[in-house]
Amino acid sequence: MTERNRPFDEQEQGSDRFRRDLRSLFEPTASTPPRIDRAILDQARHRLTRPRRTILRIRWAGGIAAAAAVIALGLLLYYGPASSNHPSSINHHQSAVAERRADLDGNGRVDILDAFRLARAIESRGPTETEWDVNGDGRVDRDDVDAVAFAAVRLDKGV
Repeated sequence: MTERNRPFDEQEQGSDRFRRDLRSLFEPTASTPPRIDRAILDQARHRLTRPRRTILRIRWAGGIAAAAAVIALGLLLYYGPASSNHPSSINHHQSAVAERRADLDGNGRVDILDAFRLARAIESRGPTETEWDVNGDGRVDRDDVDAVAFAAVRLDKGV
């Protein structure tokens, strides 16, 4: 009979000796004192809790940064652009005056063609009419074209 075909009971005797030999090879030769075990365990706990604190700090910093971004965006939307020459910074009164004066072709509505007509007249350097001074600064220039264009594309017309 081969080794594989022997009954299970006969194989256990050989395995006990094998187990003893393995134990003797891999058993620690000396025991570790309890105070060293405690010191190692304390250091491990200390090092494992540090990343948790760091993660919490990162989360808090991210939350604060997000809140600051929301506040900055809110202030920007509330107060509008800082540039006073930008067409969107024309106040409501100026845009109402611009709407009355900006209908340059007399068709009853202010559209982008009025701004185009004014821009062409300024570029040609021909005579300009005083009522084309839409923003009321005493000159007919590119700022008037911007005011007419802004009045043409404004969404709250007649509201």
